[in-house]
Amino acid sequence: MNKLMICGTLASIATLTGCLGSDDDNNAIQRDVVIQFAGEVNGQPFSCADTYAGLGTSSASAVLTDYRLYLNGVNLIDAEGNRHPVTLKNDGAWQTDEVALLDFETGDGSCTSGTPATNMVVSGTVDEGDYTGLEFNVGVPGQTNHQDSTSAPSPLNISGLFWRWQSGYKHARMDLKLDTPYNYTDKDGATQSTQSWFLHLGSTDCSGDPTLGETVTCANPNRPTITLNDFNIEANKVIVDYGKLMATTNLSTSTPYPFGCMSGATDPDCVEIFKNIGLTGDQTLFGKGSL
Repeated sequence: MNKLMICGTLASIATLTGCLGSDDDNNAIQRDVVIQFAGEVNGQPFSCADTYAGLGTSSASAVLTDYRLYLNGVNLIDAEGNRHPVTLKNDGAWQTDEVALLDFETGDGSCTSGTPATNMVVSGTVDEGDYTGLEFNVGVPGQTNHQDSTSAPSPLNISGLFWRWQSGYKHARMDLKLDTPYNYTDKDGATQSTQSWFLHLGSTDCSGDPTLGETVTCANPNRPTITLNDFNIEANKVIVDYGKLMATTNLSTSTPYPFGCMSGATDPDCVEIFKNIGLTGDQTLFGKGSL
């Protein structure tokens, strides 16, 4: 073998070795993951057929009429505290590649404004590894939040989960109908009565017109980050408990309007909810259960 042939062979080996090294460094093995969720009310499984007592500080009794929320930015956490992003699977129904919808309502019973289909899982792929925690954001992320919902892909095309162009989506919608009506004072100072109490979490104080191609910015994005430590996706599910979220809120009143919490920064009905959902305090809405 002459000198030229030897050099060519060595160069080929070096190139091959370099390629193998590059693949090994940059293409981590991926595995499928399915994260399971369950809707509850004070520790009881949620159903549109059930009435729940002992809600809030007034121990109100009510049925829920809606129970849906969006998630994004899902990460698994390893023992060293490193975050590993879960790449969502775009399934054309419940997930795009950046947002997932959890839907606990069944469209019947007290939930007739909803849909029969439900979704209680988030699925995707993640780097192979051992994980001890879970993290995610509640809501629709960034500029995706401000688009034409009528032409958006599912699950971003649901009119009941959209406010308007500038404010965007309802990151979470959890509504109820109380057994006992309560009185409230309307904007004109008159006394009215209602049984409804709504929780619509969304971004507020937004500026910019997306219909003109402008970037929308919101003073209050209202997308809490939820971290669950000591969480094993093979053995645990995420419990979403409306009763724990509302435990420190009086559901038998609403000041000054009858709509409950519509995410206004100065709305007194939102104060305790914002704490318990993790925006201004330690969250209580999400917990860990066994599969």
